[in-house]
Amino acid sequence: MENINSSKFTTKENILTILVILFFITFFFPLYPVICNVVIGTIFVFSFFFNSLHEKWTLLKERKAVIFICAFYLLQVISAFLSINKDEAFTMLGMRVPLFLFPIALGTIYLRPALFDRLLFYIANLITIAAFVCFGWAAYQYKLTHDPAVLYNDSFSIAIEKQSIYFAMMVTLAIYFYFYLLIKKESAYSNKSWMYVVILFLMFTHFMLASRMNIIILYSSILLFAFYYVIRYKKVLEGATLIIGLLIGSFLLVNFFPKTINRFRELGYTSYNFQSHGKESHYNMEVTADQWNGANIRLAVWKCAANLIKAHPAFGVQIGDKQDQLVEEYKKNNFDFGVQSRRNTHNTYIDVLVTFGIVGLVLFALGFIILPFIQSFQNKFALGCIVIAVFVFVMFPETYLDRSLGNITMGFFLSLIIAAFVPKSVQSAKRDETTDAKHLKTSQ
Repeated sequence: MENINSSKFTTKENILTILVILFFITFFFPLYPVICNVVIGTIFVFSFFFNSLHEKWTLLKERKAVIFICAFYLLQVISAFLSINKDEAFTMLGMRVPLFLFPIALGTIYLRPALFDRLLFYIANLITIAAFVCFGWAAYQYKLTHDPAVLYNDSFSIAIEKQSIYFAMMVTLAIYFYFYLLIKKESAYSNKSWMYVVILFLMFTHFMLASRMNIIILYSSILLFAFYYVIRYKKVLEGATLIIGLLIGSFLLVNFFPKTINRFRELGYTSYNFQSHGKESHYNMEVTADQWNGANIRLAVWKCAANLIKAHPAFGVQIGDKQDQLVEEYKKNNFDFGVQSRRNTHNTYIDVLVTFGIVGLVLFALGFIILPFIQSFQNKFALGCIVIAVFVFVMFPETYLDRSLGNITMGFFLSLIIAAFVPKSVQSAKRDETTDAKHLKTSQ
């Protein structure tokens, strides 16, 4: 049997690697966005040459998450035909195609450990290059304008034309990928000490992107890992050093780049009045109680969305009519700010409930969260659990399904994790090899 950990890659594996690299290059530097779509389509088509249809069918039966993902997309297709606003429906359906293509393409192939590590390495490197481009462009803009605002949030990631919260999520994953490769003993990338320097740069980038949820996720995970390390390995000094380093680094970042903290100050002003015509707060201005901000806007929107969920609990209001129905609910509550800005739900789970009801939420949760997490846990695949957990949390403040960027990133990264699940046939072969080795040792 072929050594699944071998670093010798087949022609098909090399082609897949090149396609993934091209996908990220065209994704981060969208001179011609249509090229990225072509690359996604190419990955989808090539996946049918990567392994046999029989193997795909076998993997599909093992990876039931992909079946539920397909069922969720089919529900969206049906919803589009049932919608009154057909133009909006099919626009949204087209935007969500990556949620179908990536799971079919990657979810029906197996990425052996050496190939999986290789892809993580290149993906993390490309995210790092994009972060360097963002930093360089932001620094250049600051040199021209002397305005520190260009160093933060969406202004920081404007060079790659990506919203900061989505790019921050990718930077979070890149940090986890590097760390995973460093601590994995059998990985070909475990001895690259320069990754530690890159991780520090990515943590700086992460802070400047000023995504509240991603900062909470990353810093909390570091603290949890430090406590786990102390308890599991009795390494009190190393764990304490990590925590102290995190605290010192955070203190320096907050003092030298204070505008990021403005994003957190908004959380202190959660009261809202639907009829308020206050300005929307910004990280580059003083936060006051009379403003609309990231916290109270969401609470007001969720209140209106809850009324739609109560009125249409089973199957929702349909994909093409969701935004129109939401705006109508804003009007009923005299929520003029919401009407004028046509705010979406700012929560993926609430969005699915509003659009597709309880039926849609069950399919969505099983396909994208519950089943992949269970299988990651059963495979003792810690990185898989972590990546899924990241998406669980980042989908709370944002509607990933309403953004092309959200659909692409969620579709790709969750499918990448599913592709790394070890097939039962490989598990059986490994058990047989272990058994044979034990018998040989006994006989000797």
